[in-house]
Amino acid sequence: MYFSQALRDRIHQQFMESKATLGHDGEVILERMRGCSEDERMILEFFYSTMPASDIGDYDFSLYQKFAQFGLSVWENPFWKSRIPEDIFLNYVVSYRINNEAIEDCRPLFRKKLADRVRGKSMKEAALEVNVWCAEHVTYQATDDRTVSPLTVMKSSYGRCGEESTFAVTALRSVGIPARQIYAPRWAHCDDNHAWVEVWCDGDWYFLGACEPEPVLNRGWFTEAAARSMLMTCKAFLPSQDEEEITRDGCTLYLNELKRYAENRRFTVTVKNPEPLAGVTVHFELLNGSEFSPIASVKTDEAGCAAVTLGFGSIHIHAVKDGRFAEVFVDTEEMDSIEIDFTRAVAEEPDAQEDFVFRAPKDSSRNFIALTEEQKEKRRAVIHQADQKRKEYAAGFFDNEKADALAARFADPQKVRELLKAAQGNFPEVYDFLSMDFGDENRELRIKMLCSLMKKDLRDVRAALLEEHFREALPYRGDFPENVFVPYILCPRVYLEQLSEYRRFLSGLFDKPTADSFRKNPKDVWAYVSKYQVSADRQSERLIATPVCVVRTGQGGELDRRVLFTAICRTLGIPARLNPVDMAPQYYRGGAFHNVQEEEERAEDAKLTLLGNGEKWAYLHNWTLAVLKDGEYRTLELSNAAWENGTLMLSLNPGAYRLLTSSRTPNGNQFAKKYCFRLNAGEAKELSIELCKTEVSDLIQDIPLLPFQIYNDRSEPVPADSVLGAGTALVVWLEEGREPTEHILNEFIEAKDALNAADCKLLFLIQSSAAWKNATFAKAKETLPAAMVHCADFAETAVPMARRMFVDPDKLPLAVVCRGGRGVYASSGYNVGIADLLLKIIDAANQQAG
Repeated sequence: MYFSQALRDRIHQQFMESKATLGHDGEVILERMRGCSEDERMILEFFYSTMPASDIGDYDFSLYQKFAQFGLSVWENPFWKSRIPEDIFLNYVVSYRINNEAIEDCRPLFRKKLADRVRGKSMKEAALEVNVWCAEHVTYQATDDRTVSPLTVMKSSYGRCGEESTFAVTALRSVGIPARQIYAPRWAHCDDNHAWVEVWCDGDWYFLGACEPEPVLNRGWFTEAAARSMLMTCKAFLPSQDEEEITRDGCTLYLNELKRYAENRRFTVTVKNPEPLAGVTVHFELLNGSEFSPIASVKTDEAGCAAVTLGFGSIHIHAVKDGRFAEVFVDTEEMDSIEIDFTRAVAEEPDAQEDFVFRAPKDSSRNFIALTEEQKEKRRAVIHQADQKRKEYAAGFFDNEKADALAARFADPQKVRELLKAAQGNFPEVYDFLSMDFGDENRELRIKMLCSLMKKDLRDVRAALLEEHFREALPYRGDFPENVFVPYILCPRVYLEQLSEYRRFLSGLFDKPTADSFRKNPKDVWAYVSKYQVSADRQSERLIATPVCVVRTGQGGELDRRVLFTAICRTLGIPARLNPVDMAPQYYRGGAFHNVQEEEERAEDAKLTLLGNGEKWAYLHNWTLAVLKDGEYRTLELSNAAWENGTLMLSLNPGAYRLLTSSRTPNGNQFAKKYCFRLNAGEAKELSIELCKTEVSDLIQDIPLLPFQIYNDRSEPVPADSVLGAGTALVVWLEEGREPTEHILNEFIEAKDALNAADCKLLFLIQSSAAWKNATFAKAKETLPAAMVHCADFAETAVPMARRMFVDPDKLPLAVVCRGGRGVYASSGYNVGIADLLLKIIDAANQQAG
């Protein structure tokens, strides 16, 4: 036996207490466990006592048995002598789930590919080597929020950070290194988030950037950003006395790992009414993307207290119970606790406007590790080699000859090639579907079906799944116009659930009279799916069960039921969707979509006209709109709402709303406005909105910069600070010939008199002498004779500098105003008027220094 009796007893008791929530397949699961070895059974009891309801029905018992058997083989045949504590081994080696990814049995494959590369190495050396292997197969690319399996990430050669880290954790666990995903749900200093990896080696946890090789652990581009974080989490399934549990999502524990990365303090909210009030949900929220986003949600205990460890910055607290709420802003650098008087809680805020400032934690280099020149050179070589290997590997995905032959059969050959290209390593599945014969009259419809999916779906969808949906939907093709039939009947995707075959299964549930009744009155479908409920211990807000899973297990949460409703409707030829604005389930009738959850036809919509006051509005960047439901604001999805002539017209349900606008300064602080208002049925309301105005002084930063090396006209390396001196300097990394750089250079040319007169050194950094062949660059240098020109390795200078100054490292030109080795201001990419702004920053920096 591999595990202690105490752990066995603990897990068995946990399983026995939870087995009643296994759903319809509970007895089958228990019977299949009886045929397992004692150690396998303990691991399976661990899995089944902690997994969400969606995992019970979406994956077969045999898959979990494979994970258990593989985990035991790793325990029995380790690559190193270090003994891993059994609770860490279960949580972070054996556990099958990392994030909200699709689950596949890929660890034996990963172990086979990595075995020779880690054999004979220490755990730390092996962790670094695994990350190099990951970089040889996967790089970063932004995608949608659905997390594909690690195998799909590998077959795609790219993924967003959540997918890269899930892939890397899988690779590490496959060779027996405890690993977990660390997630900053929202950065405090910019509108983004990030995920990376921690590994347990010889008794301690270390971090690394997924698929981003470094020569040492505890190093990554995100260290300065993490040092300004307000909170970061990881998932676990067994509690640990050494780590802070923030909250639970069903059986999943969320642990707070902030202490390893940032200055922090334990912050306590006490709610009284007037006595201490238990059971209040306290949301700790950041202003990010111009919305209040919860980074932790904690219920008050019997003493009315909810506490969490946070970084030093602004936090918005939203306390809610029974549809009533109270809100307050706090700065955790100034206080460690606050008391909320819930007798003043409201069900709805009055019409009002409020200005506020939201402060980000200050800059810090807490976990910075400087590399030696030898390490830097090794790092450059490893990254270059990994990138070349990945490109060679990915080049084999696309079969040009087969793609051309297939594309020639369709009216738009280029579209066919685009779809096959987007499939990446899933090329064979998409190719097979497009090669199927559904009749000449349906040939082009296959292209439209694929285009109705999300781009990411092409990377893991199976041909058999597409075939089932296509064949089952065809009988309804003539019942509706194509712009209704394709997205709302034919399309297999409802929301962000894992795609699945469900039409034959669902159609087999209903006899003809029932199906006809559903078609006549789709609200009966909602009544049917409403019988599916799920225990709070099994409900995961971050995972969506497939339609078949909900029916098979008899368990489903609110979003699961909405997806199931839509799937049943589409199966029966009823156009249906989730409203893209508020996610309400809807069916199509009489040329319009109707909300199925309304008992009666709802009152007339309200009309809201937003007047933009000349600002350039970008949703989920500098404004959002949220509706109040049961004491909590839910942000609407209005990313596709189009402003025309500075005006936006919206048709909305009657209710209470909150609109936020925000502008973020380079130091991460935000100046924001809050507009609260009610819309009544049939009302037409105008609302004039604007951004808070900021002063130049608000843009000034004070960030210590790392020394970097540049090259003079003789290709000799020189320290940048020896060129810039102690005064104010403007350094601009240029990408000559590219439009953004052309624009900024033209602005510099127009502002030549002011720039030449400015008390500031000007340094242009280029990648090679070829820049002089560019006419705009040559003219700018002629116009600005005092400007110095040096060459630089942009990967070693521009990218780290952009990240150090908290601007986008992927956008050039990069302009940095600095003084005496400290960053004052930075911008990346091109914005109209940047030359004038830089001159104002230079003047302000000089005044501040003088």
